Amino acid sequence: MVDSHQHLRNENYTTSQAPATSRLVMGERQIHPQFFADAQWLHQRLLSHHPPLVIDVTRGKGNYPLDTNRTAEDFAKAHIPGAIHLNTDELGEFKDYFVDVETMKQIFLSKGVTADTQVVFYSIYARNILYIASRMAFAAYYLGVQDVKILDGGFQAWQRAGYPIETGTTSPDIVTTFNAHVPRYPDLLIRTPEDVLTAKAKDPTLKLVSVRSWNEFIGKNEGHQWNKDAGEIAGAIYAGDEKLANELGEIAAPNVYQGDWEDWGIQPTDHLLLYCGTSWRSATLFFLMKELGYQHLQLFDGSWHKWYLAHEKDPQRFPIQRGDPRDKESYEVIDE
Repeated sequence: MVDSHQHLRNENYTTSQAPATSRLVMGERQIHPQFFADAQWLHQRLLSHHPPLVIDVTRGKGNYPLDTNRTAEDFAKAHIPGAIHLNTDELGEFKDYFVDVETMKQIFLSKGVTADTQVVFYSIYARNILYIASRMAFAAYYLGVQDVKILDGGFQAWQRAGYPIETGTTSPDIVTTFNAHVPRYPDLLIRTPEDVLTAKAKDPTLKLVSVRSWNEFIGKNEGHQWNKDAGEIAGAIYAGDEKLANELGEIAAPNVYQGDWEDWGIQPTDHLLLYCGTSWRSATLFFLMKELGYQHLQLFDGSWHKWYLAHEKDPQRFPIQRGDPRDKESYEVIDE
C-alpha cells in the first residue's frame, strides 16, 4: 500500500525542487518576514525574556499511507526544547473538515495559546515539510491568534543548524480565556462545496486556485490513494505546489513560482479561493501569498476530496474538469 502511494507521488512530482540557495526567508534580514521564521531567528527568540510558544505538529496513525509519518512517539524522542505537542487529528481527521470553532478554541487553550500568544508551528514530512504545520497555523490564525509563524524548513532546519533538542513529553500551561471573539476572521474559511457555490454566486470575480501538482491538476492521476478519482474543480486555475519549497523544505524565492502565477492570471489584487487535495498544501500557499502582499485570500476546507464526493451525487451542480484549460483539445468539463 505504501509502495503504491509512493509511486503516485513519484508520478506527480516530476518537477525538480529549487536548489537550497533559493529561499524566501534569510536569517540575515534585518526585518523578518511576518509569517515564516528561520531556525536562527527562533533560536535567538527562545533565549529572550519573552520567548514564543513553539508547537510541534505531528499526525496520528490514521488510515492514510505516508512515506514519512511522525507521531507523538517521535515527538517524545526529539523536539525543539520547550515545544508543545499538537496532533493534527485534534483539529479534524486528515481527510475531513476542521472541528467546530468552539472545539478549536478549547484545543488551543489546552496548549496555552490565546489570541495574544506569539506561536511558531513546525513539522516534518518528507517533501511537504511545511504543509502540516501550515494547516494548524491557519486554524490558529483563523481563530484569532495575531502572531502566527511557521518554521521554515521544519524540524530538519533546526537540526541542520546544530541547535539543541529535547526528549520526553512536555506539559503546556493551560489557559482559560482566549481574549478574542472567535473566529476573528470568519471569511477566511469556506467549508463545504455548497459554500463554494454560494461564494461564487456572491462574487463572480472569485478565482478558484489549485495548489496541487500539475499531473493532479490535469487529471493524469488522482494524486494520492485517498482521493477517489482524478480531475479538478471546474473553472480552476493553477498555482501548483511543486515549486513552493526548495530541496531543503524551505520556502523558495518568489522568482521561482510567481511568474507562473501571473501566466495563469493570478494577481495580488484578485479574490482567490485556495484549495488542494485535502487543504494542507493550500494552507502553505495562503501564508506565502499573504507574505507577498496578496490581498484577498480564502481557503476551501473541503478541497478536491469533498468536491469530488459532491460531484458523484450531483455532477451538474459540482462539475469537474480534466486536461489543461488552455488547450481546447485536451480539456473537458464533466457535469453529467
